[in-house]
Amino acid sequence: MKKLNRVGITCAPVVVFICALSISAQWNKKPYTEWSEKEATTLLNDSPWGQTQVFSDTSNQFGTGIGRRDAGTTDDRSGDYSAHHLNIRIRFLSAKPIRQAFSRVILLGQKGSVPDQLAAQLTAFATQGFPDYIVVSVDCDANESKNEFREFKALLDTRSIIDLKNNTYLSAKGERVYVASYQPPKKDGLGAKFIFPRTVNGEPAISAASDEIQFYSEFSNKYKVNMRFKLKNMMVDGKLEY
Repeated sequence: MKKLNRVGITCAPVVVFICALSISAQWNKKPYTEWSEKEATTLLNDSPWGQTQVFSDTSNQFGTGIGRRDAGTTDDRSGDYSAHHLNIRIRFLSAKPIRQAFSRVILLGQKGSVPDQLAAQLTAFATQGFPDYIVVSVDCDANESKNEFREFKALLDTRSIIDLKNNTYLSAKGERVYVASYQPPKKDGLGAKFIFPRTVNGEPAISAASDEIQFYSEFSNKYKVNMRFKLKNMMVDGKLEY
């Protein structure tokens, strides 16, 4: 993942977007059962189907100037910085590559031999189709931003479809498809799940002729998730995966 190289002194949170990797990434050149943990994690966090929005709260910064630095460090020439960075993970869970990556990470995390039942469940999860719904999962993590992590996690846990139905949507070519159902995070490690219809009035909700898909959701005035995915990069074996 790319690091944040420049942080200014501000009084309000800022959002930095992390761009997706090229589709020529290594995980696209071999079966998912051969992916390393790093390759699977990269697909989850920085790929055509999984991206990261970095929420940076710089409201606690102070100093005499703007210094160039990596996130989480201090540049003594510019004063004392304490920017907080929250990684918001947005993933098309209904896309097969994301489910394959989750399955691979879980499998690699097992110690010793893998029970046959778990192996079968992971294979089914990685390969099943989603003919009726589009599912976007949202989760978060943070190395140093504990307050923001707790705030956003609490929002994921407590939001309901009533809170989200009018301000959460997928958009392609300006046409919005609003969320139909919301599931808070469970113990499966997949994050919160936003469920959208795959067809609207008998037509695909997302057309392959579109340039991109935008996922937008307002969790609160402070936390607004806004990420775009390039459709041309979401092709697998000639099929659009989302």
